[in-house]
Amino acid sequence: MRLEFVGLPSAAVETIHRTGLDSYGDPVERHPSAEESGMPCRHCLQNVPAGHPFLTLAHRPFEGRNPFTETGPIYLCDPICAPATALPGVPAFLSAAQYLLRGYGPDERIVYGTGAVTQRAELTAYAKELLSRNDIAFVDLRSASNNCFLCRIQRAE
Repeated sequence: MRLEFVGLPSAAVETIHRTGLDSYGDPVERHPSAEESGMPCRHCLQNVPAGHPFLTLAHRPFEGRNPFTETGPIYLCDPICAPATALPGVPAFLSAAQYLLRGYGPDERIVYGTGAVTQRAELTAYAKELLSRNDIAFVDLRSASNNCFLCRIQRAE
């Protein structure tokens, strides 16, 4: 099975930039240029370059709403960046030792028991294990320490 690590859809990111509002309808935070690179943009799947401004906002990376459609803080490049090409492997901006992976069904609900703190070297293997199941539609990759959404993993078409 081939996987894709994907960033936020451009349409969602364009809406955030155009409206200046997050998933709660609150204004996004605009930060001046970062002296160091390190804020992971969820659209281009790269760190915001040193010397570039960025946005911080609450985001819910789901189409619908239910008790499992989590909202959390994310960063985006400002101005808007080019979208990431779907990647077959772990994006380079993911440099922590471990991450949280969770499988979701087609109804955007967490499939109970799939959440696991996973070593970086094992991300692809665990995502493939989850996505080999018929009840898993996609896997979200989150920070193990802060639970922030980082990217989505799905079956490559």
